[in-house]
Amino acid sequence: MAIADWIRILVLSLVWGGSFFFVEVMLMELPALTSVLGRLVVGALGLWVVLKVLGYSFGQLIEQWRPFAFLGLVNTAVPFSLISLGQTQITGSLASIINASTPIMTALVAHWATTDERLSLHKALGIGLGFVGVLVLFGPAALTADATLLGMTAGFVATFCYALGSVFSKRLKHNPPMLNAAGQITYGVLWMLPLTLWWDAPWTLSMPSLGPILAMLGIGLLSTTFAFYLYFQVLRTAGASNVVLVTFLVPVSASVLGMTVLQEALEWNDIFAYVLIALGLVVIDGRAAQALGILRLKSHN
Repeated sequence: MAIADWIRILVLSLVWGGSFFFVEVMLMELPALTSVLGRLVVGALGLWVVLKVLGYSFGQLIEQWRPFAFLGLVNTAVPFSLISLGQTQITGSLASIINASTPIMTALVAHWATTDERLSLHKALGIGLGFVGVLVLFGPAALTADATLLGMTAGFVATFCYALGSVFSKRLKHNPPMLNAAGQITYGVLWMLPLTLWWDAPWTLSMPSLGPILAMLGIGLLSTTFAFYLYFQVLRTAGASNVVLVTFLVPVSASVLGMTVLQEALEWNDIFAYVLIALGLVVIDGRAAQALGILRLKSHN
């Protein structure tokens, strides 16, 4: 990869990792669902501006409302809400490690939901490693049966939602990528709006301080609008196989932010679980095995 691609991947990992930090800051003064709605509204406004600049028709958002509404539910409203609700019980650092298992869940869902992405031996081994990592992560919380287990479970269910959304998104590959991004975020707002008004009654809340407001702007404009744009740039220039590198780096950036700014702490089993999940991703990716195979061939020659 070119140096520019590595820079894009690092920046993308920072803005996505930063989303867990921004959620933590918003939750200091805002309810979970209100923080999600705020993120989506800001993100949608940013994406609409991008669509306008790129010259895309807003009419497509209405014409394709059914797939966009489905993606807005399973790939945006539900997982964002689960992660935010989960972070009322667990740290952003821990939530980011759980979220790192999304590609592992996606490989499993794709096996059952598609005919062209069946599990190979190395993918099955990678999924096994990843789920062992999840068990290591959940083990201590399961033994104590405290609220942490509920928060971790919410984050893990979110990875299943992302997997469904990822598999379904392939049906919209004929669309410009930024149109798909704007579509799911726009309909995510429509899903969240009545639920948040009913559950949180935001008009009864006190005006948040500057920190949560800046966090809402950050997660909406940086971790949503800009992240989508940068993600598709990485996809175009570096290829889909290299996007997985972002998954390895997001928990690192989220944990560094959490530990340095919010004084969060990681337990030994959290770090060990992340290593197992990362190894699972490496095995699923397959390039390490291919590289080893090439090295063996060269050594024999």
